[in-house]
Amino acid sequence: MHETSTGTFILPRASKAIRRVTMGVKQHFTGSLIIGEGEGQVIEFESHTEMKTALVMLARQEVMDVENQIPFSWIDETGISRTHFFDFRLSMRDGTRAALIVKNSRKAAKQDFIAETRCLASQVTPDFANRVSLITENHLDPIEVHNAELIHSVRLPDPKPDAAVRKVIAQLDGAMTIKDLATATAPFGQGFFAVVRMIGKHELELVNRERIEPEVLVRRKFN
Repeated sequence: MHETSTGTFILPRASKAIRRVTMGVKQHFTGSLIIGEGEGQVIEFESHTEMKTALVMLARQEVMDVENQIPFSWIDETGISRTHFFDFRLSMRDGTRAALIVKNSRKAAKQDFIAETRCLASQVTPDFANRVSLITENHLDPIEVHNAELIHSVRLPDPKPDAAVRKVIAQLDGAMTIKDLATATAPFGQGFFAVVRMIGKHELELVNRERIEPEVLVRRKFN
């Protein structure tokens, strides 16, 4: 729920997916995320790996948009017409699109799944996606997942600390710890979250590939 400057509340936009995820299934991980600016857009997922994949892709600078449950018509190996719902489709800054299949690694290793996926991917044309990628839990870097989850958790703007951090960033020459940058601009809690938001917006970047924590170094990012 998004609160406007006038104090009114706006619900997030409903999922645009044609195939809806059945929520609350026993022994099965399901849920939804709110993505985007303002009131945001609902996207749904039906596995923990799907959730983590969505967050990681949303945090990557090269990804401009994430769609989910995108239908694609194809012909299977027996000649039967079928519809596959890709878990996600990414729109990239370079103008290309990637269709993602998210699967448990055990299922992804099965020969019948591999054969079916190859047949499916061979029929995807550039008007739908430029490439098809398979994502399992083994493809997700724990550091990137941690940072993506943190960035998503503090994504909503906080005007005063955000403005204060941006003012320091504009003059930043070299590297600075997140803690020092945060405490120089706002009470530590608000300042830390503001710094994380600037990392999420790619106005700051980590000097090293590591979890976002108070003692790590960040620097101004030049896009």
